[in-house]
Amino acid sequence: MSEQLYPVTRMPPKQLRCGVVGCKNEHKSLHLLPTSEPLRTQWIRFIFEGNATLNLPKFVYVCANHFTPDCFFNAGQYSMGFAKKLILKSGSVPAVRHQASSPEAATCISRTREVGCQTESPKLHSVGTQLSRRTLQSHYRSTGVQTTVSSQTLGTSSFTPAARATIMSSTPFKTPSKRPLMDLEEDDVSIAGCSCAVTADESDVTYDPADTSLTEPTDILTQASMPVQNIRKYIVYETCIMELLESCPVCQRRCDVRSQTHGTFLRVDQLCQHCNFSRKWNSQPIMGSTPAGNIHLSCAVYLCGASYITLEKVFAAMRLQVFRYNTFRSHARMYIEPAIVCKWKNWQDGMLHQMRQKEKVILGGDMRASSPEHSAKFGSYTVMELQTSTIVDIQLVQSNEVGGSYHMEKEGLKRSLELLEARGVTLDCIVTDRHPQIQKFLTEKNVTQFYDVWHIEKGISKQLDKIAKLKGCEKLRKWLPSIKNHIYWTAASSTTGPERVAKLTSILNHVQDKHTHEDPNFPACLHAQGKSRNKSKWLAAGTPLFYKLEKVLTNKRILKEVTKLCPHLQTSSVESFHSVILGFAPKNVVFSFIGMLCRLYLAALHFNENTSRPQATTAEGQSRFKVTFPKAKKGDNRVYEVNTEPTFRYVDDLLDLIFDEVFVVPAPYVEEVLRIPIPPPLSAEYERPEKEDVSTSRVSCL
Repeated sequence: MSEQLYPVTRMPPKQLRCGVVGCKNEHKSLHLLPTSEPLRTQWIRFIFEGNATLNLPKFVYVCANHFTPDCFFNAGQYSMGFAKKLILKSGSVPAVRHQASSPEAATCISRTREVGCQTESPKLHSVGTQLSRRTLQSHYRSTGVQTTVSSQTLGTSSFTPAARATIMSSTPFKTPSKRPLMDLEEDDVSIAGCSCAVTADESDVTYDPADTSLTEPTDILTQASMPVQNIRKYIVYETCIMELLESCPVCQRRCDVRSQTHGTFLRVDQLCQHCNFSRKWNSQPIMGSTPAGNIHLSCAVYLCGASYITLEKVFAAMRLQVFRYNTFRSHARMYIEPAIVCKWKNWQDGMLHQMRQKEKVILGGDMRASSPEHSAKFGSYTVMELQTSTIVDIQLVQSNEVGGSYHMEKEGLKRSLELLEARGVTLDCIVTDRHPQIQKFLTEKNVTQFYDVWHIEKGISKQLDKIAKLKGCEKLRKWLPSIKNHIYWTAASSTTGPERVAKLTSILNHVQDKHTHEDPNFPACLHAQGKSRNKSKWLAAGTPLFYKLEKVLTNKRILKEVTKLCPHLQTSSVESFHSVILGFAPKNVVFSFIGMLCRLYLAALHFNENTSRPQATTAEGQSRFKVTFPKAKKGDNRVYEVNTEPTFRYVDDLLDLIFDEVFVVPAPYVEEVLRIPIPPPLSAEYERPEKEDVSTSRVSCL
């Protein structure tokens, strides 16, 4: 008797139902009628509502809905998802007449789906994925997350022809003449399912009782009225979605469910063959024929300077569905890059209009190559307004436009100056490095040029550092920091070229403990006169060390360049901007011409938005600093200010531009991009051989 009370090892066919009068649902947890008396009599009375007739079939099953939870050995384990079958206690008698009114309470409702790509649903329900009361009402969709879709057959359909005819005849909406096509030409991909659902509670290591974001109610109407790009998104497992759609909200019976995916988009078609209830559910709003999540993900990757290849690896590790690279590039060409170009041009027009109102403008310029040495494909020349540290123009030059990478810097500066001149900007001076072509070009243009102090100081320091490593010249090592500081002081405290030369060469007398000089432009040192206690630190004239030092500081080219040291502003901010570019366009990644240009524009928008960030403070109100030990300092430390966290308002502006304007009417924005002259690729000047000829001529080393 006890063996017959346990669940049968082989489940009964689907057509068998519970034998209790009034219970017509198919069930998964069925229990055989016992054979012994008087237990059998009590079961029969319950089945026939008190009538003890023995007119029964050979096998009678009673489902678990008609037993109280204490009748099972493992009711708790089964409800938590740790047991697949309910084990009935010996001597248990059914006592519950009516079936549970909700799918959550009915533990015997089958969770089997007739969809080949779906997985078994967990028994544990997540609070965040339960049906709301509105789901059980008439067939309408929430405008915030649903869109009207066609009822035509989807690619992963498992409906029979008869069921499909039932759908077409019973659905309340009209079938459109043509189903809108998705923007992805992909095969339908089923998402890997999950065997359990997790809720946030005290047992979760990431649970924070002070975090109200897990329990804060969501205003559905507010979310529905938001723009598509501002609606909050979540990672939802497939089993949690199917758990909501596997049961009919009208008759509570099992439904046929089919699904289709397009990148991050999921479409689910639900049909109840008992009451003909049907519903079509989309995981994302559809903009035209494009799922909003797909275009939003492409925008987020591009605008943040990320890599699609890296994103694809992350999504593959998490088993998240994502579109292909061709789709990402299609979104970039049609919407993202036109929006970036438009955003930059509009901002640049406003900045140049402000600069036109100024009497004198001081600019700083420098070029960044896409790769080191003279093998660079791209050279981006940056022009910055030094008084506000704002990027006003970026020119991208490809090496085959000017006959080699050495000539890219001059061409970039030439294009920038032509733009500023056309916009009516009055230039006072420009601060650059010591590139010979730049010197000649600015001299011919009659533009006042100053040299950045760091570039000259770096050249002098490298020569002196080599001398300090020689035998007998170790004493110079102690003087290197003072000489570097003296070069910066020379530029900041001088007003004329001869004065700068006099102050620079005065260091040769100073290291000999001589503080009066023959040059009338700087007759004596400005520091207080005093007697030195350590006379061994001074250098002596006529020694090899002093001769080498004098040769470096009195070099004719050095003295000529010192006369042009910039007395007020430097190009250190331009160098900082070049480090920002690495976050948007790394040198180890190859980009197209338009792709590189748009990423440069993004870096400039980010830099300009965060260039004037204030210094961060501690909780006590003290300014924050950070101490580092750079490798180049060889043990010396460096202290610099810690600024507040950067902002990304330009990303929100670009998203609004893409979704509200560019996506609606892309033609004028795309035409703006097409007007940009794009040079031919570097390989265009070479004849491309036939692939078969090259492959046959290849000789293996093995």
